[in-house]
Order: sequence, then C-alpha cells, then structure tokens
Amino acid sequence: MPNSVTRIGSEAFSDCTNLQKVNIGNSVKTIGEFAFNKCTNITQISSEAVVPPTCESGVFFYINTSKCKLIVPKNSLDAYKQAYQWEDFLLIEGSTTGITNTVYNKAGLADVYTIDGAKRLSKASTDEINALPKGVYIVNGKKIIIK
Repeated sequence: MPNSVTRIGSEAFSDCTNLQKVNIGNSVKTIGEFAFNKCTNITQISSEAVVPPTCESGVFFYINTSKCKLIVPKNSLDAYKQAYQWEDFLLIEGSTTGITNTVYNKAGLADVYTIDGAKRLSKASTDEINALPKGVYIVNGKKIIIK
C-alpha cells in the first residue's frame, strides 16, 4: 500500500485467498475489522509504520500467525510484540534497511487495472496513479486502495 494510505478499511482484503505478501505503508494508523479475514495464503506482512497501526477486531482472522512472517522497523520491534493482534505473530523480524514497495517496474511505470480486470492506465507514472479517483485498483499485480 502506498504511503498515502492512512487507513485500511473493514474487510478491504477479506477472502483474498491469492494474497501472499502484504506491504503496509508508513502512514497507516488504523486497520479496519476483518481487513485480512480469511486471507489464508498470506506468508509475510511487512509494515513500515513506526507505531503499530491500531487493529480493530478480527483483522488477521484465519491467518496462520504462527507461520506468517511479520517484518517491522527494527526500532519498533518491541512495540509490535506488545500491540493488540500484532502480538499474535510468532515470527517477527526487525528491518534495519527499511521496507520498500516493489509495485513499479525499473522504468518507474506501471499498468493499472480496475478491480474487475479492465485496464485503466498503461505505463502510468506515480503521479498518474496518485491522481486516480477513489477506489481499488490492481497495479502490476498488487491490490492498492486510493482514498
């Protein structure tokens, strides 16, 4: 998720069984209830947020938190280990190099699709993507939310 996202809505990714890795940007403050409910194939969650985002009920429901790796800023490791729902993860690692989103190709351009699969933009720049109307999009195979 881009760093412009401050909240992940309730059930935003619920039942996304093809979702394997999640990158949470550094501006996310809150994750709505059941946001990742039944995303049973998630194996890694990376959060750039220094302060663990507040989780509403059931955010990681049905995610195997004993096998899913959680990567957080190194200086925030203890905070995540004590935060509601984040504390359920058994494999928590601190990142010293920071976490980077890999949504764009080497040229910095990306193809953008609507959630129903229609191509919205071809070889779009970051500015073009950020200018999209509110909604859910697929950018180079990754789901993003523009608020």
